[in-house]
Amino acid sequence: MIYRPDIPLLLAILLAASWPARAADTEGCLTCHQYRGLARIDTSGTKILDYSVDPAYYAHGLGPHARLKCTDCHVRTEVEVFPHKQLSAVNCLKSCHLSSPSQIEVRFSHERVSHMLTESVHKPEVLRKANTLLGSPLSDAQAQCLLCHDEPTFRKTQSWLAEEESVQRCNTCHDDGLPKDTKFAFWHVFARSVQARSSRDVVRVCGACHSNPAIQKEFKLSDAAASYIFSFHGKAVMLGSKTAANCINCHVGVGQNVHMMLSQKNPASPTSPQRAPDTCRTADCHRSAGAKISSAAIHLNIATTRGIEMLIAIIFVGMIMFTFGPSLMLTALELLHYAVGKHDPDHHHNEDLAKKLLANEQARKKLVRFSPHQRVQHWFLALSFATLCVTGFPLKFADRPWAAWVMDRFGGLTVARTTHRVAGVLLIIGFVYHLTYVIYMLIRSKKRKGQSWLKTIMYAPMCVSPADGKHMLHLTLYLLFLRKTKPSAGKFSAEEKFEYFGVFWGTFVLGTTGALMWANDWTSRHLPGSALTISMLLHTFEAFLAMLHVGIVHMATVIFSPGVFPVSKAMFTGDTPIEELAEGHSAMLKEVAVEMGLEGEKEAGHV
Repeated sequence: MIYRPDIPLLLAILLAASWPARAADTEGCLTCHQYRGLARIDTSGTKILDYSVDPAYYAHGLGPHARLKCTDCHVRTEVEVFPHKQLSAVNCLKSCHLSSPSQIEVRFSHERVSHMLTESVHKPEVLRKANTLLGSPLSDAQAQCLLCHDEPTFRKTQSWLAEEESVQRCNTCHDDGLPKDTKFAFWHVFARSVQARSSRDVVRVCGACHSNPAIQKEFKLSDAAASYIFSFHGKAVMLGSKTAANCINCHVGVGQNVHMMLSQKNPASPTSPQRAPDTCRTADCHRSAGAKISSAAIHLNIATTRGIEMLIAIIFVGMIMFTFGPSLMLTALELLHYAVGKHDPDHHHNEDLAKKLLANEQARKKLVRFSPHQRVQHWFLALSFATLCVTGFPLKFADRPWAAWVMDRFGGLTVARTTHRVAGVLLIIGFVYHLTYVIYMLIRSKKRKGQSWLKTIMYAPMCVSPADGKHMLHLTLYLLFLRKTKPSAGKFSAEEKFEYFGVFWGTFVLGTTGALMWANDWTSRHLPGSALTISMLLHTFEAFLAMLHVGIVHMATVIFSPGVFPVSKAMFTGDTPIEELAEGHSAMLKEVAVEMGLEGEKEAGHV
């Protein structure tokens, strides 16, 4: 037999590498179970049973069970032979013996937790019935704790207190003379004082039952997990917030035991009407809010409510149908007309007239539809609105993968929310400035023309009049191939006037509701809590309606329409393209032509 010196060396290296794990595993179970992939298919052929164990869990004391021997939970006579006998279910309520470095055993048991559950909303009989309705994932012999504690986990806290610093501070007193394993004590004791699961995991665990239709029907529950995700708290959690309230933050009082969770009907419950205001106004949440903040709907389900929330939803669905719907249809029909080459009979005449007028410097100035001042206001509005959309819609669609990606580009939810609020303030400033500008222009017009206020407002360039309604009817019939001629539009078409009115309406609604939600402390002190719920709904629906109009209809008009493609120059230079003047503003062309003496008044527009 040939002696090979490399074999003992290799064995020594392997033994040294596995020494920490073996030192913690005095029974030798990790000899086999440390290997990933140690699994088999159960007798039914439908499940894979994983028997692998991470040796680092024991070697580095990463969890509360790291001090337990395998036989503290498993029956020794069943696992001490190989192959193992049929294993009995682990009883989490049996007493355990924790051994410390000083070899002093400490008795421990979860039996007290079992007694707590009997007094809580999650009584043993409730858990048993829930297990049945879930399809019996737990056998009769298994502890019901596993419905929530699907796997014993131990996650290191992300606290500012680092492990090295904390252990050093403990070791100042707990040196070799004082038998204390400070590292294990830190991660076992200190980590127990903070949340062990992430907020997403908490919602997932609660949702396993509270989103199950059979359990909802049996216990007459609503889908609390879905309605929570619809709320601001839920969306913030979906986007990675570590400060937004999760299920435990609200349903378990500060310093209370989660196993003592009570029904909302119990006066001692943190979510009862008597205690809910104080639950919302903890130091970590809405500390300076009014008591009415607790009446804001956290678990709002519009599909089942019959209050004002449903009415708001119906109104906005109607607005989308009867404003965006017709606008989209007209835009599509206009593009169809371009595609098939159909134009108004006077189109070529209007094109020639536009070229003739634009060649005249004086006439060219009269055809400028937007002054430099107005263009600056437009771009101020466009940039603030675009910022609001980019930072706001990811929160509305927090469950979509792209939403988290967008938030990450901004540096996280907090930065995105701050940016959103700054953009909102700028939008309101721009709105107030424009309103002041409009009033100033109306005053000048009234003085110049000597008209009454009523006529001055009615004949303002962007004011909607009864004639615009007739214009829209005529245009619709033309686009449906039911009229031969297209109605003539002046400096601003009826479609542009309706869009302008929508900006006024939308800015007012978005600005008001956004301010109420931002100043939720003031709102909850002076207004009913439902004001926050209504503000959230109005803000959401109006933002969606505005996005539809601007993102589809307006963009198609100023970018993708063949008359202006690749983009209308009107908001850059003030010059409207010839095609757009001829097709959309023929009345303006003829009016300027009359003023310049280039065309007779009888030809100025269709009747």
